[in-house]
Amino acid sequence: MNKLKVGIPRALHFYRYFPFWKKILEEMDVEIVLSPLTNKKIVEKGVQQGFGELCIPMKIYYGHVLNLITNHQDLDFIFVPRYIAEVKDAYFCPKFLSLPDVIKILPNIPKILNFEVNVKEFPISYSAVELGKQLGLSRSRSLEAYNRAKNYYNQYLSFLKEGAPVNYALRLVNRNIPFKLPKQKTQNDIRLLLLGHGYNLFDTFINLDFQKKLSDRQVDVLTIENMPESVFKTPVIVNNKLRNYWRHEEEIMQAIRYFLTEGRNEIDGVIFLISFACGPDSLISELIMRDMKVVGLPYLAIIMDEHSGEAGMLTRIESFVDMIKRKKKKIELKFQQEKSKIKV
Repeated sequence: MNKLKVGIPRALHFYRYFPFWKKILEEMDVEIVLSPLTNKKIVEKGVQQGFGELCIPMKIYYGHVLNLITNHQDLDFIFVPRYIAEVKDAYFCPKFLSLPDVIKILPNIPKILNFEVNVKEFPISYSAVELGKQLGLSRSRSLEAYNRAKNYYNQYLSFLKEGAPVNYALRLVNRNIPFKLPKQKTQNDIRLLLLGHGYNLFDTFINLDFQKKLSDRQVDVLTIENMPESVFKTPVIVNNKLRNYWRHEEEIMQAIRYFLTEGRNEIDGVIFLISFACGPDSLISELIMRDMKVVGLPYLAIIMDEHSGEAGMLTRIESFVDMIKRKKKKIELKFQQEKSKIKV
């Protein structure tokens, strides 16, 4: 008997949850068809389909779905999960909440395989059972698949905490290779915190391979995926009335809080990659910029869309890195002068 074929768009939550999705679907005995890495044609198709106010990650998602429809007409389903709330005190972006509904309007779309995450209403194990029902599986078989997927996903997250780069780890997952850290590279003098949602940081086409550009300039990069879980335990209180409403923005603010306090000397600066038209990111970017001024950490926000050009981005990266290098040399020179005075 042939396995059911399920297409997964390589966009949006793919960069965060793909290891879990892959494991649970394979345990449910389906064949996964993954769309290719983002390319120019996928972006163009997505931009044509999406209306102007949409952020570029959502347009890219449309492009990936259209790619699967066009190139894999034998698909039984396209997997479009609905993420509403992963924790009880925060929500995902409204565009993610409505994703299965808006994807249905695309031409020639196969059946939508839904997986709803809303812990405000029911546990994720319930969603796994409902997912299994759509594939004709029993409750016990679905729960077994869920538990195996959860264990595998926890291993993946631990691998990231050990310092594994996300794209490297995702390649291992996709190829069914055991988790093993890459060879340690020589440590550079500059270390930057790179902020942003996974679909902005790890889609190398839309961000013009941003991390490689930093690496080419002898800069080490840290993302929140590599930070210890303890950083994200306590919610951020902006003031007595204002708390973060959005799940991803809360994580970014929690990471920043750590580097404002005990982690202050662990980084030399912060870069925030933001999608044009993302309201929540624009709001917290302003808060982060003010905090960075207080502690004297260099901060750069880069806004991306389908029109972003490589030349302009390179200029901003080079200027930012050169500024940090000059600042570090100035501090080192001052330190040496003070040391010489003490000796005298």
